[in-house]
Parts: sequence; C-alpha cells; structure tokens
Amino acid sequence: MDAHQEHKDVYRAVIAAVGGGDQAALDVLLAPDLIDHNPMPDQAPGIIGFQQWASAVRSSFPDFRGNVELVLAEGNLVAGHVTWQGTQRGWFLGVPPSDRLVKIGAFHIVRFSGGRIAEWWGTADLLGALQQLGAQVVRHPG
Repeated sequence: MDAHQEHKDVYRAVIAAVGGGDQAALDVLLAPDLIDHNPMPDQAPGIIGFQQWASAVRSSFPDFRGNVELVLAEGNLVAGHVTWQGTQRGWFLGVPPSDRLVKIGAFHIVRFSGGRIAEWWGTADLLGALQQLGAQVVRHPG
C-alpha cells in the first residue's frame, strides 16, 4: 500500500474514532503534540485538546457519526469532506437540547508526520447547524 492510501485510511479512522467515541484509537492515530489550527475556546493543546473536542461534541450529540464524502492525498497532506450527523441531546453552541437530527458539513486538511496526523485544519457549517436546531440568527440591520 502506498503512503497516500495509508494517509487516507488514517484520516478515515480518525473520523470513525470520533464518531465511535474511541479515545484510545485517537492516541494511536494522532501525534501527541498535534497542532489543531481551529480549536474550540479553552481547548487544551495537543492530542488532549482534540480529545476534549471529540468528547464535547459527543456529549451534545451522543450518536454523532461522520461520513467521509471525499478524501484526497498529496505528499504528506490529506484533504477531506465529511458530513457529521447526530441527534442533539445536550447543549450545543448555547442551544439547549432539542432532540433534533442535525447534519453538518465539514472540510479538513491534515498534515502527516511519522505516520500520524501532526496538524489539523478544519471548518464546519456551524451556522447551518444552528439553523437546523431552530436557533434564532439575527442579522444586524446595518
């Protein structure tokens, strides 16, 4: 198997580990000193912070799962598009539990070093998630 396929497989495994709440798998797949370029507020650095994010999202959406829609690899980088899905059972971005099913599109770029993910960039459609939850989004009149 070539390095590109291995990198794609590791990326898919991280998405599956987040969805399955498998923190032990994240220990193997992510570098201990992982750099998360888009951390949540007050997120710890390194793999501990990524695990905090995964735990936080799963406490809001216990059935949270990711479906990898597209994954591309070049050099030591992987780009992926994921659709996350889950039922909101806990607070999320200031919105109380709604029991609504939410689908959130996300894009990631990850950099590998030594077979593990060393850097993670990500962006997700949080506005769309809030709208699906029925949150009031108010536009500034100006």
